[in-house]
Amino acid sequence: MILYISTIVLAMAGIFSYNYFTGLSGFSPLINGLLTLSLPFLLVAWDGLGAFIVHWVIPGKYFSADSNFVGVSNKECKIYELLGIKIWKDHVLELGFLGNFSKKKIDNPKDPEYIKLFIQECNVGSVVHLVNVVQGFLLLFFFPYSYKHYYLLAAVFVNTFLSILPVMVLRYNIPRLRRLLVILEKKAERQAEKND
Repeated sequence: MILYISTIVLAMAGIFSYNYFTGLSGFSPLINGLLTLSLPFLLVAWDGLGAFIVHWVIPGKYFSADSNFVGVSNKECKIYELLGIKIWKDHVLELGFLGNFSKKKIDNPKDPEYIKLFIQECNVGSVVHLVNVVQGFLLLFFFPYSYKHYYLLAAVFVNTFLSILPVMVLRYNIPRLRRLLVILEKKAERQAEKND
């Protein structure tokens, strides 16, 4: 949470300062401040629209634990490790509780159905954040040059950075969860054979 809030505050301070001291946007300090303050609200609402689209337009079967729609390779995970994901992944904001499923920790690591749901939620979350990256740049087409160039463009880049971090964490966790699911399912099969 601190990472996100500090990044947003620093970005807003930078956007405001740039426009205030250069005067290139041509807006008064009051309008400059209001336009800068509008950025987080605009992008959160726009990202929410992307989440809505993913949840209600793409069929759930594409996100299930056995779907390869959101496949993750070992090479991709190695790249995340080179970027130090093990160090910073716990500092990335997780808003799964808004959809009634927090992915901050595994609450029931011995239940295969819970792990399947966890994988599904990771798949959904990674696609939502990827859609947010793409649609952030689409937002630029809807605003006049002065707002887009001097305010929105920088905010879209910040939004992209803050969206890519959870994509990396979610995609990094998916193969581990799939391995855990295989172990749990094999254990359940052995237990069922014993009971027969």
